[in-house]
Amino acid sequence: MKKNLTLLSFLLMFGAFTSKGQIFWVENFEGGSTTGALASAYSGPNGAWSVTSTGTEDSYHNEWFVSCAENGHTAGVCGTACAAVSSTATLSTLHVGGNPSLTGDAGASYNAGGLCSVGICVITNRRAESPTINCSGKTGITMSFYYIENGDGTQDDASIYYYDGTTWAPLVNPAKTSVCSGGQGQWTRYTYALPASANNNANVKLGFLWVNNDDANGTDPSFAIDSLALSSTGTTTTAPVASFTINDTTVCQDSCITFTSTSTGTVDSVRWRIPGVTISSPTTSITSVCFTNSGYYTVHLYAYHGTAVDSTTHTVHILVSPHPAFTAAGHVLTVTGTYTSYQWYRNGAIISGATNNNYTYTTGGNFQIRVDSGGCQGMSVVGFYNLGVAEISGNGTRYSVTQPDNNSFALYASALLDHELRIQLFDATGRLLLEDNWQVGSDKKLVQAGDLSNGLYIIRLGNSTNSAVLKWLKQ
Repeated sequence: MKKNLTLLSFLLMFGAFTSKGQIFWVENFEGGSTTGALASAYSGPNGAWSVTSTGTEDSYHNEWFVSCAENGHTAGVCGTACAAVSSTATLSTLHVGGNPSLTGDAGASYNAGGLCSVGICVITNRRAESPTINCSGKTGITMSFYYIENGDGTQDDASIYYYDGTTWAPLVNPAKTSVCSGGQGQWTRYTYALPASANNNANVKLGFLWVNNDDANGTDPSFAIDSLALSSTGTTTTAPVASFTINDTTVCQDSCITFTSTSTGTVDSVRWRIPGVTISSPTTSITSVCFTNSGYYTVHLYAYHGTAVDSTTHTVHILVSPHPAFTAAGHVLTVTGTYTSYQWYRNGAIISGATNNNYTYTTGGNFQIRVDSGGCQGMSVVGFYNLGVAEISGNGTRYSVTQPDNNSFALYASALLDHELRIQLFDATGRLLLEDNWQVGSDKKLVQAGDLSNGLYIIRLGNSTNSAVLKWLKQ
């Protein structure tokens, strides 16, 4: 179950910070797991968490988990396993459980050791680390969370670490919390001010270190934390300065360019504008724009903070991409227009050696031509051509048939007709299906054949002086 920042938990945190500052970063540890989810695999709304070994560890060391096996609660409530969201229950937590090969995730319940003599040693030095927290523009930063903790003094203990962008350092060691009569920890609220080095620092991290020895002395709960938040009592603002990078300034038509805002200062929002082009995401810091028309385009970026605005521009050049077409005459396919290079395809695969502006096919199929023009490539639409069977008539004229689409066939003559020809189409049983005329002076005739089923057909061509019979296998 996913826990949004519930109205209750938000009001509780808001109430705690109203007099001190404004919350700007929250982590609720909601990965949806009921048990067994490693913290090292957890990625929340702020990014991925990680777990680091900070010292000597045994093979059966205790482990960090993110689940509701130890359910989060508000202050003063005794711990439980998974519980529905309520006025006191806040779902999953970050907590220390047993090694996955032994007891695993049973909530904030750890292995205190004592069995090293039989090969089960549990010394642990393990820190769960937050993703990077951007504190730019924030000052007077306070950390707050709910937690439970027990263990064994400083031998089995949790402490908090702070990363200033360069070095990890100990921050504070919270006190052990009370234990309820049933042995569960009593959830407690904790706040602590971060060092001044966190002010305006874009690279802050928080770490939670758990250590334990193997002396068998220790009492659950281990350590669990929930509703981690940072608040600020002040903000530092500077005027926005718009800037952006481009992954390519010259591309071919129908290509896309990615623009990334690198604006500095205090930036509340950005907006992209390219006259003549529609931008699908004009207010994101990174946007990708696809250009369907060639030409030069001026890209504008505006960076805003309150009533202050700054802008900058870059120009991109969109080159013309070719859109080749080809014609068919008999079994010869010919490209319309002249290009730098050519490559013919059949059924989506390159035809080896077919790199001229024309291609004579000996096997039917779906044909395309890819051409290059000034560094930009373009692919034609697909044309289907059937090989057909050629027939030589009594006067020496050669006839052939191809299939350009599912509803027609094309007839070709090796010379311009000097007499009109009658066209008759028969099925395999000899039934006449259609008739048409092929006019004088033409060497090509497209015949609409309707919705014919796939199969073998006979085409008869004839007049008073000339005749031919073709076989057409419709596919």
